Order: sequence, then C-alpha cells, then structure tokens
Amino acid sequence: MIPMIAGVGASVGGSGGVVGLERSLKRLVAAGCTHAELGATSLYVTIQGRANLPRIERVAEICAAHELKYSVHAPIAINFMEHSHLDLHRAVMRSSIEFCARVSAGVVVIHPGRIHPQADLADRKRLLEIERDEMRRAADFAGQHDVVIGMENLNPNAKMMAGSLTSYALDPRRLAEQIEAISHAFVFGVLDFAHAWLAASAGRFDYLEAVHTFAPFVGHLHVTDNCGAPITLVDAIDDEHVAYGMGDLHLPIGWGSVPYELLLPTLKVRPGARAIHELHGKHLEELETSIGAVHAIARHLNQRPS
Repeated sequence: MIPMIAGVGASVGGSGGVVGLERSLKRLVAAGCTHAELGATSLYVTIQGRANLPRIERVAEICAAHELKYSVHAPIAINFMEHSHLDLHRAVMRSSIEFCARVSAGVVVIHPGRIHPQADLADRKRLLEIERDEMRRAADFAGQHDVVIGMENLNPNAKMMAGSLTSYALDPRRLAEQIEAISHAFVFGVLDFAHAWLAASAGRFDYLEAVHTFAPFVGHLHVTDNCGAPITLVDAIDDEHVAYGMGDLHLPIGWGSVPYELLLPTLKVRPGARAIHELHGKHLEELETSIGAVHAIARHLNQRPS
C-alpha cells in the first residue's frame, strides 16, 4: 500500500548558486530529508525561455551525488492568464519541465494565473478557459517526461492586498474546480497550508472546509508556518514583518498559528504525496528541529486509519 506521505524534504533556494546547492543538499540529508525541492529561478537553469544546458548539467551532477528525490518549483512569474508575454511563459514552463526530467524530478510546481481585480466576469471566465487549454498542452509535454505539474494555492501577497492583482487560486476550492476542469492525468494540486491560512483570513472563508475540499486533488504538500495575518503594514521591512506576524513568513513549524492539529485528524490527500518544508533562509538554524516536526506530521497522516 502506498503511504499518504511518501517522503519529507525541504526547499532549496537563495542566491548560493551551485556551490550553495551542494552545501544545502548535504544539510538536508543530514537533517533526515528524503526529498528536496529545487528553485529553478535561483539556479538560473533557464535564460530567456531557453535551457541553460551547462548549468543544468552541473546541477544534475550535484543532485545525482545525493540520496534524495527531487521536485522543482518553476519561476513564479509563469502566468497563462497574462498574454503580453504568453510565448515566454510557455517557453519557461517547457524549460522547467525539461529541467525536471534531467534531474529525475517527478513534480514541477507552478503558481496559477493572476489577473487585474477589475476584470469583469466574462473576461475572468475567458482567462480561466485559456489557462485550462495552456495547462493541458503543458501537461501533455510534461507527461512525455514523466513529470506532473502541480498547481499551488496562492497567498494574498502585497500586490493582492494593495488591490493591483488577484487570483481565483487564493481559494483552494476554486483551484480544485480548475484542476477538475483541466482533467489531465499529469496535473494535480499542491496544498500550501500556510498560503491557505493567510488567504482564509483575507478572504474570510472557512479554512478547514476549503483545505478539505481541495485535498482530494492534492499530490504534493508545502508545509510551513505563519501567523495568518496578511501584510497590511506596508512600510515595514521584511524582518519587521516577522515581528508583526504579517505575510507569508515561511517560519519553522510551531512558530506561527497554522492549525495543523485541527487539520491532520481528517485530512486525506492523494497517496504518495511529498511533504516539502519551505523554510526561509534566515531561519535555517531551526532546520533540523523543524524537519523533525514535518516528519511528525507525515507520521500522523500515514498512521491514521484511512
């Protein structure tokens, strides 16, 4: 029987390049990780939509030297609802999938479409259909490389709180509807517990109900913590947002208020999901302890009666 959570890992990002990657992967192995999620943006594996082959080969060599399985977070800017750069969005998506295949990563995570809040209902429906078509084409290509595209529920970031951007994927229930409409074997959901916690606060929806509605579509988890308060203090610097408890803080598990204890007794995602801890680099001294907390979450889900 396939366990609900097949492995525990952490995201690898920052500006350390390939030297930083080698150091980070060693630390993840030592911390008890079985998986790592590579940030395609900070590894510079794509340039103007083209595969940066020398860099990809170097990254693949480093990844192969470690007893880890991999996923990839594609550049966040990919947006199939933004048409002035649509060809570039397609190319960056394709390059991210090719990078996945080269490092034997089975999942590439993307952020769903974002639009201007003033778009009318007809335009929103049209853009959702365009995204569905683009996702099916991308998923056809991903399937040829044995890669699944994971669509992640979003958090209300500073632009969204300022009213200059919005997304249907702020609500995990709406993302579930879009994934169901795409209806492709190589597309599933990525549940970011902390994104949903922030979005539920901003959008005033029921967090537990929304997460449980999304869960049957979910094959990949982003596990982190925050205080459930979107950024409303706009003149604070990044570190001060931690002091005020605002935003997508990527805190160690237990530092914030994401109610894992309420979710876990009944949460049921797709078997074989990976639990990836997204920990901000400023909190890396807490990595080992926080990975232990993610392992505890995984054990709870795997030992719970189905």
